[in-house]
Amino acid sequence: MYNLNVRIKIIFLFIYFLLQASIVQASSVQEIGKEYEITANKITDQVFVLSVAWSKTSFINSAIVVGDKGVMLITAQMEPVAPSLEAKIKKLTGKPVTHVLNVASDTFHYHANDYFKERGAELISHSELQYTQASTQILFDRKFSMQFGSELVTATYTRAHSKGQTIVYLENSNVMLLGDAFRTDKLVYTGYHGVEGQLSGFAQAYEIANDQTLIVSGHKGERLFSKRDALKQASATLSTFSELVGKKHKAGMTLEQMISDKDLQSAVNIYPIYKEKPSLIQYNIKQLIGTEFTESNSISDSALKTYVGTYQSDKGSLFKVDLVNGHLFIKEKGKFLFKLTYMSENKFYVWKSSTESFYMQFHFSSDGKVIGVSPKIPEGSYWAPIIATGIRQKL
Repeated sequence: MYNLNVRIKIIFLFIYFLLQASIVQASSVQEIGKEYEITANKITDQVFVLSVAWSKTSFINSAIVVGDKGVMLITAQMEPVAPSLEAKIKKLTGKPVTHVLNVASDTFHYHANDYFKERGAELISHSELQYTQASTQILFDRKFSMQFGSELVTATYTRAHSKGQTIVYLENSNVMLLGDAFRTDKLVYTGYHGVEGQLSGFAQAYEIANDQTLIVSGHKGERLFSKRDALKQASATLSTFSELVGKKHKAGMTLEQMISDKDLQSAVNIYPIYKEKPSLIQYNIKQLIGTEFTESNSISDSALKTYVGTYQSDKGSLFKVDLVNGHLFIKEKGKFLFKLTYMSENKFYVWKSSTESFYMQFHFSSDGKVIGVSPKIPEGSYWAPIIATGIRQKL
């Protein structure tokens, strides 16, 4: 059972998730324990796509695969939804949830993991989910495959969107689940692999799919099912939009000017939401400027290697710093995984962020060796209660 502190934390995360995702206004946050409306779309006798209504216009998608003795749930949803989701699955199949597969590290994919784990389910996740607040059990790196009843389930790692993002493909039913690495209602937010990583993810999913594949995004958006040509369209749109943002940023255009720029609005015309609310495009522009078009100082791989290692706090918590493909990553199990961008010898910004108050500060000995690191986090930010302050000494 959850203790009081964990329950308070869950409630906080639930409310934060709703606000961040712009699913509902704060005044309409629903109570824990409320019964949620869930629509089931039957694909085959073994596969259903379930859409959970968070508001009148917003739905988050899960899927279930029915096996011989139980059900595999793909995307656990948020913990407050779990009782309604469990009841719906029981009504449809008469069987318990025995396996949960997390598509990615977005909170709604894993938040109810503990709920189902406590009821006997095994949790399956990409290894990067160790570095989130998700409960994990069975971990994989590149690819996971499992015969579940009559369905072959595969999850393939992709560099699109978020940490631990996978392409889940149900081969016999010809259904693909992409989470928010594909959206039908708006541009995808790219993760720490940037636009290149997202475009490679689109291409990867396109190659796995065929012309008859039913593709399901994390949010229902404009439609529940898409065909693989929609992946090419989304890829071309993101590529064009990103290129335009880069050119206009280099030319000195302000954010306000870019929001109303006809070229940029035209580039995203496949998404009606930007016609209805043009200002929403600012979030994608800000992200692209921060992650793709903000210059950072250069540093050699040999110099970056001096930061690699394990750092320990006086309370025993560990930060690990790795060098991967010329980039530093810092992580703590059960907490976070960040890409770092070099700004100076002792300062690395998180995620190449334009928020200069969020960075990792490294400490040096008198002879110039890296001996410690301390996180510098904006007060009141989401990460403030999750990442403890103070210096971690290099082991």
